[in-house]
Order: sequence, then C-alpha cells, then structure tokens
Amino acid sequence: MNQTIQPTGALPAPMSLPLIFLPAMPCDERMYADQVEGLKDLVSPSVQVLSHATFAESAKSLLDRASDTFILAGTAYGGCLAMEVLAQAPDRVRGLWLMNCQPGAHPNPDSVRTTSRRIRSREHQCVIAEFAENAIPVEDTASRAVFVQMARDAGADLFARQSDATLTRLDRWATLASCEIPTLLLWGEADRFVSIDIGRRMATLMPHARFVSLEGCGHFPTLERPSICTEVARQWLVESCLT
Repeated sequence: MNQTIQPTGALPAPMSLPLIFLPAMPCDERMYADQVEGLKDLVSPSVQVLSHATFAESAKSLLDRASDTFILAGTAYGGCLAMEVLAQAPDRVRGLWLMNCQPGAHPNPDSVRTTSRRIRSREHQCVIAEFAENAIPVEDTASRAVFVQMARDAGADLFARQSDATLTRLDRWATLASCEIPTLLLWGEADRFVSIDIGRRMATLMPHARFVSLEGCGHFPTLERPSICTEVARQWLVESCLT
C-alpha cells in the first residue's frame, strides 16, 4: 500500500515548492495535520505513506511521482526514508527536515524479525501498545491515543511490511556529511527509540543543519508538540529554503 494524502482547505499560491511529509511507522497524515494546515501558505504540502519491500523501492516510488524539486520531511521510519531519497537524488531535494530518525543500519535485525512475526500473529495489538509506551511519554495520553488509532487503522499488513523494510536500511552517515542543503533537525528529548545524542551527532556532522530539541517530547514531535513544530518549521522555511 502506497498512499498519497493531499491536504484539504485553501490551496497555496501557484508554483509553491512542494513539501512532502513521510510519517513514522505505522502512521498516516494525522501525524502532520497541524503542519499541513499551518504551512500551506508557504509551501504545497502532501503526506505520503510508503510501504515497499525495501527503502530503495519506496524512495524510487516517491521520486517517480514527485515534482523536479521539493522539500522533504520525515519522522523516525519516514526520516530514514527521507535519507534514502536524498542519497538517490540529492540534486532534487531543496530542504530536509528530519525528526528522531537513525542514520545507521538497523542495530538489531533479530528484534525486527521478531516484531514483524508478532505483528502478523495475534500479538498485533500488543505490539501497538508497546510502541506507544516506548514512543510517547505516559502523561501525554492524547498523543498516545492518536498514535494507537493510526496504527490500528493502518492494519497489521502495512505495519509488518514497514517493519520488514527497516532491515533494508543502509548506513547514511556519509550521505548526511556531504549534504549541502538546509536541514532542520527537530528532536524529542524523551524518545526511548532514538537517543537525542544521535540528533546532536547529525547536527555536528551536517554543515547546514539547525538543531532544535523539545524537552519532555518523545518519538513523534509533530504529533506531541504540533504548534511548536509548526512555528519552528515556518521560521526555518522562510529563512533557509524559500529565499
């Protein structure tokens, strides 16, 4: 399943630069609802849910359908896909916005295989609950509820395919080191999946990166801190990508 969700409401000005959002696993357009609405006067936003067998295939699918140049934003799984797109077509990416993602190859393939097996079995709902527990601080019940609903709506098949695809993730540290485009790194400090130290290392490595951390925020910044993320992204777009 490869789904493109176009934003509703007033259209941006003609010739606006596309901003493509790539959600975390197994999420959808609800992850970026505030940003799609809050940035549509500056850019032409859309959300793509990609679930090909490999990261390389998902990136190629996006590139085949996208306009010549675009800004790319991704969270977690979506951030890793964004780095794959950058590696395949660096000349087409005008700006990069990454959140709580891991540039290295997956450190524990066996755990991925176990997770995929559990998703395909009767433990699907248990895996969703465990992801919510690790991704979002316990006090943020509203964000947890949205994530759980997105994961249930996505279904076990899509969740498992995305999980399998993480085994094809390549090390992209060198890709980031050679990246010459404006980059926003927006990081939840309370993430249990990807340490803030990873984000800081990326910021040190990338010559044109802006790093912003969010205290008390977990794995999904745009969902957990929507207005702050939109404000930070808006400033970054105006100052770095749209001049």
